[in-house]
Formats: sequence, structure tokens, C-alpha cells
Amino acid sequence: MTRRDIFDYLRGEGGPWWGRLDEIDFLEGLYDLDGLASTDFPFTTARDDIVQHRINNPLDLPDDWVFEDPRFQLLDGPDEVLLAFLTRLVHPEVQPDADQSSRRVEKLNRLLGPDGWTFRVFEFLSGRPIFTPFAIQATGPMVSLPLADDDTGKLDVVLGQIYSLLDRDGEEVARDLIRATVLTLRRDGGIYHPMPGDRWTDDTYEAVLTVDRVLLPAFTRAVSDAIWQRLEPVLTRLQRRDVQSLVVEGDIGHLPAVPLDWRNQTAEADPPVARRLRIGLPTQEFDVTRQDFSDLEIRGTGFPYFYDTRGGRLITEFLLDDRPQVATLCHVTLINKDGVLSPRIKLWKKDKTKTVKTPATEVIPGTEAPQIVKALVDTSDVHENFWKVISFLQSCVGLDFSGTSLRPVVDDEAELARLLADQDRTTLLEAVRTAVGGALTEEDIRLISNRKSQLQRFRQLLNDPEFFEQDRGRVAGPEAVWQGFFEENPWIFGYGLTLVACGPIDDGKLERITTGANIFSGAGKRSDAVMRSKGFISSLLFCEIKTHRTSLLAGTPYRLPDVYQVSKDVVGAVAQVQKTAHKAQRLVSGELHRHYRDDGAPTDIEVSTARPRQVLVIGSLSEFTDGGAANPEKITSFEQYRRSIQDVEVITFDELYERACFIVEDR
Repeated sequence: MTRRDIFDYLRGEGGPWWGRLDEIDFLEGLYDLDGLASTDFPFTTARDDIVQHRINNPLDLPDDWVFEDPRFQLLDGPDEVLLAFLTRLVHPEVQPDADQSSRRVEKLNRLLGPDGWTFRVFEFLSGRPIFTPFAIQATGPMVSLPLADDDTGKLDVVLGQIYSLLDRDGEEVARDLIRATVLTLRRDGGIYHPMPGDRWTDDTYEAVLTVDRVLLPAFTRAVSDAIWQRLEPVLTRLQRRDVQSLVVEGDIGHLPAVPLDWRNQTAEADPPVARRLRIGLPTQEFDVTRQDFSDLEIRGTGFPYFYDTRGGRLITEFLLDDRPQVATLCHVTLINKDGVLSPRIKLWKKDKTKTVKTPATEVIPGTEAPQIVKALVDTSDVHENFWKVISFLQSCVGLDFSGTSLRPVVDDEAELARLLADQDRTTLLEAVRTAVGGALTEEDIRLISNRKSQLQRFRQLLNDPEFFEQDRGRVAGPEAVWQGFFEENPWIFGYGLTLVACGPIDDGKLERITTGANIFSGAGKRSDAVMRSKGFISSLLFCEIKTHRTSLLAGTPYRLPDVYQVSKDVVGAVAQVQKTAHKAQRLVSGELHRHYRDDGAPTDIEVSTARPRQVLVIGSLSEFTDGGAANPEKITSFEQYRRSIQDVEVITFDELYERACFIVEDR
């Protein structure tokens, strides 16, 4: 729809799309005209077609022929193809009139906005703006159509529009809460008190948001005002100026029809209007057998709730079992008690044959008068004791009763720590060996504990600028921070740089002098890390370490809109490690080299000097995000470069961190 709107605009605007160029010059900047096949025999290329049917015989094709020619993918190709075409359309060499170009951009932005794109000034050429496309959060305008009272489908679209506007403006709390609401319009019944000039009539309406009662306290005055500020102008645009206010109401559920003998039976009730309007909205049930708990987040501060990040929805029910007629669910409400979350639980059976969330019922036979028992157990009043039972049962899982009887006696971590403090180290190690199996040693425990703490330090250096600056104040510069960290933790390089286990070349430092007075011929060029692979014959590995803040790409694109060049820091560092390896290799004779200590004593280390591996650790992939989303053009440009370099592996600090996580935590 947007593409056809754009083409209609360009057709009716006047003037050729190719501007002051000819059609071939315009398209050559975007397509390989000699590589695109002809659609008219005996011609062979798209260039031939244009020459024959637009230059030699200009009446063969209409001026707008390119819009729907499938070879140029403007009608049904990727967004980037159309955006590149439009970028060239408003380029100064095509449209030299800056005012005319700006007017085109303004119109294009109104058409592209709902699909998440906009044109912005990137730079200037001879005082004329050069525009480039940017991805944005998709926002209006919405198609203006009359909105009747009972247009439930349109009302749901309006609600989705308000969601987008709240998301665009950073109103996260109101945005998340509005997902769980249903929008209706109703007469205010004269309750609204008019003021002179406020357009009130006897037919004044109010917008009603119906929400589950459990979420009602979260709709504070600030949240409601934020929603109404976006809802009112949208309704006005849809010709509903009579809607004058917003009301948020809790859904109290249906009120059943009551027969005369209601004490002995319960009549079925028709589903309420508010429930019927929920058709099409995402369910609030989370299937614990099929879905991943890692997709859940706890959102909201004053009134917390579960949120499914994958499905983009509020979660109130956990589906434990799903059968054709009855489902077993666990309703969870989170209570913020002095900053600590305390869950309230309801276990219930849902009757799936009903159109509403009706608890399953059962008649108890053998009683004087049959009783209806609702399948609902509310543990809210006894939640503390309920969770004590759950914790106790968890401690029983996996216990071995093959010997003497066991009695769980530890109910919290403090008690466990107290009991362990009374035991000697040998007894504790033996107990752990029994639990996990194998020959666990004190060194194993120390190694695992140290690596986990160093992994935490790695994360802080990478993500916490204040923490990094504290370390930087102790050494000569930012590179020295990482050099010192890796000197203390060579195990990160040991597995992280290649799939072959690696270690320092000997028991000395990672940073070594490789030319001049060096490890091969016994002051010269330094390498941040000289390592060797582990095996009967070792292979050399040279590593250059920069910082996580080093730019991977140049600050401006090399060519619009999708070509980026790597930064001079990356190019220079690659050349540096290549030169280091080359010079070091020239100092060594033969394919195999015996390693010697500084005092000249030979070691039992023999390394292969054939094409030593070279590694550069630099930058972070987070550089390629714009507004929280990845920029595919930047990523592609960087990946194309680093995969084209022979012998040098370029790895970013965040990639190295994730590999270290795999070593320690197996994730």
C-alpha cells in the first residue's frame, strides 16, 4: 500500500523521476544494467531495453515504467531497494533545487512513517542537503475513517495506534498496560459536566478502557493522562469529537442469571459484552510445558506483573495442563511488599466449553442435596505457609531413600551456611564428591570459583564505564587495563580464540618481545600475547589487544546508503599483528623451532612456525545498534571485511566474553 501511494505521488507531482539526469545515468548508480537480462528479444540487457524503448522510441513505455518493472524490485522487493531509489531521487545531482527536494522529502516521510522509515539530512553537497533513510519506530498517520459506536474491529486498531504512539514517546508503563485493555465508546449519560465552549452536547460520549481488576491500581492519574493525550486527537481525526473523556474500569466478570432455586444450582450466564470484545486479543496464559520461562520479565514497580517478551503480552495465568474440555491453571498475582515481591497463588480448573473463564464444576453425589463445587483454591491468605511447603518439597527432590531414612533439616541458606561452618574441609569435599561424582579437589573448587569471579569482572569492565575508569586510573592507559586482565586470566584466550586449546608459550607473561632481543633469538617489537596451541607439536599464535571502545567502522558511510568502511584503527591493528608475525617468522629458521628460556636454556617446547595464527581483539558489536536495533548494513560491511582477511581472526570483546561464559557456565 505504501509503495503504491509513493508511486501515485511521484506520478502526479510533475516532472521526471530521473531529474536532470537521463534514465540510464540515474539507474546506473543503483543497478548493474548490463547484468539485468532483457525482456525483449533480440536484446540481451536492461540497458539495451532502455536505449531501444525510452531513447530510440520514447513512446514505447510510459514515463513511470520503472516502478512496476520486476527487474528493479521497486514494487515488491526489499525495503532497502526502494529506499535507495528514493534517496537518489532527492539527491542534489538529480534534484538540484533544494526547496523542491525538501518538499519531496516531507511528503515521502509522511508516507513512510507508518512503516518505520524516515529521511533525514546526512551531509551537504555545495550547500544542498543529502538525505539518507533512517529506521524509526512505526507511527501514524492512521487512515481516517468514520468510527461508529459498535465498530469493535476499528476500536481495536485505534488501541493499537495508541500503543504505537506511547511506545514512540517512551511511555513504557502506559504502553505495557494498554495491551491488557479493551476499548469501547458509550454515552456518558449526562454525568460529564460541561463548561462553556467545550463542545459538550446531550450526546457526549466517553472512551472506556476495561481492564482486569488486578491491574486497576496500576492505572494512575499519570498513566490515564498519558493515554488520553494520545487517544483524544486520534478519535477527533476519526470524526468522533463527541468523545470527551476517558474512564478506566475493572472487569468484574459476568453476573450470572439467578433462578428461583439458586441455592441448589447455578445457572449458566451469557458472556458479557466486555468479554466478547476480547476476541482477537492475545491470551494471558503462559504454557509452562511449551514455552520458555526465560522469555518472562517482571515489569512495573508499584504494581508488578509478568510480561512475555517473545509474545508481547501480559501474563496472569500459568497453564499447567491443557485437555480437550478442562485446563488446569495457576493464577499468580505479584505483591510489592517493602521492595520484595511476594506471590499470591490461585489454583483452578477452567471449563473450556464455556466462552468465558468459568471454573469447572462438579456435583458431589451422596449428599442430601447435590452441591456444586467450584474448582478453585485460593492460597492468598496462607501464602507464607504455602511457600514453606513448596520449598520443603523442592528439598526432597532427588533424595535417595535406599538406606536409612532421611529428614530434610535445612530450610534456608543462612542455616545451611551455619551447618557447613562447623565441618572440616575434608568432610565437605567428600560430601560434594558424593553429590556430584568424580574426584573433586580443592584446586577444582578454587579454579571454578576464581573463574566465575573473573568472569564477573570481565562483564563489569565491558559494560560499566565507571568500573573501567577505576582500573584505568591504576595503569598507563585503556589498553593496559585489558592487557593486565588477560595476563591474570590467560585461560580466556586458551579456549576463546580458537577451537584448539591454547595457552601461553611458556610459564611467563602473555606480552612478549618478538623482534630484536626476543623469545626466538634471545629490545624489539612487542606482541600483546604470544601463545601456542596444545598438542604434540605446537603452533604459534600472535595476538594484538586493543579496547572495547575502539571503533570498528568509520564515522561516516563510504558510499550511501549501505557501504561502510572499517575504521583506521582496525586496519592499522590488522597490519600491526601481520607485521609482528612476519618479522618474528623471519627470525626463525626451519619449519619447527625449539623454544629457549631467557637465560638460553632449551625447553621441551617445540613449535611449528608455518603460517602462525594471528588474532586481533578489538571493539564491540554493540556499535552496530541504532536505537536498540541492529543495523544490518553496518554488520554486513564489518563481517565482509573480517572474513576476507587471511590468517588474522578479528574478534570483538563482547564475543570473547560470550566464549568465556561458555567455558565457565556452559552457556
